Amino acid sequence: MLEFKNVTYIYGEGTPFQKKGLDDVSVKIEKGKVTGIIGHSGSGKSTLVQLMNALYKPSSGTVLLDGEDINKDAKTARDARFRVGLVFQYPEYQLFEETVGADIAFGPRNMGLSEAEIKDRVMNAARFTGLSDEILQRSPFELSGGQKRRCAIAGVIAMDPEVLVLDEPAAGLDPRGRSEILGGLMEYRKRRGNSLVIVSHSMEDIAEYSDNIIALSAGKILCSGTPHEVFSKFDILEESGLSLPEVTDVLHRLSRSGKSVNPSLYTVDEAFSELLPKVKK
Repeated sequence: MLEFKNVTYIYGEGTPFQKKGLDDVSVKIEKGKVTGIIGHSGSGKSTLVQLMNALYKPSSGTVLLDGEDINKDAKTARDARFRVGLVFQYPEYQLFEETVGADIAFGPRNMGLSEAEIKDRVMNAARFTGLSDEILQRSPFELSGGQKRRCAIAGVIAMDPEVLVLDEPAAGLDPRGRSEILGGLMEYRKRRGNSLVIVSHSMEDIAEYSDNIIALSAGKILCSGTPHEVFSKFDILEESGLSLPEVTDVLHRLSRSGKSVNPSLYTVDEAFSELLPKVKK
């Protein structure tokens, strides 16, 4: 369990330019679940995820991992960075080693693992992210954009964190690339049982893959819950300028026009089951 208790984070605190990135946020990331985080640029998404593994320290409030304050001391903060793995937006710009294999091995090596364990973790992480044995011997700077993204994600997966946090993991990829990256991550979570946190602007991705959703606006929690619970609050989401999944938007418009439909559904299969009996009538 990863939990935020009344967390506020202020950029430039004590200066004339100080600004709240988060404002009194309390929320839980459930163990073993996929949590999607949505919100406009500047809503606090990136601030929230960088507080999850002690890269940032709250201005006030507490971040707890299994009930322990991750900012209690330097050792606890360091341990949190291995237990909560963070993949930044456009992580391909973080690559630096001579080969893909060495880049993936960087994290496990810093954990003090044996060479045999490091090799095993590199191979497993490469498999989850769809990287071939041949690619592991190449320079990461020779790879395509999508392959670089996979390499960076594999480097964090290789540390086998209890919570894997990804900031826009499919940003800039075509539909096939998005599906491959996100599908691989879901397979990884299913096999390992780890918690997964995905930040995305894509409501379709969040709707398809998330067990729970946190919607942010102006540094505050706008709403949170299961996809059905969050998407049922369409008026709140629309007021904050957040779009709905296309399926939910269509059903919401039908509901507004007087049709008797459930407007909080968000998958094509759900919409089909909802609308087919009404069409037959």
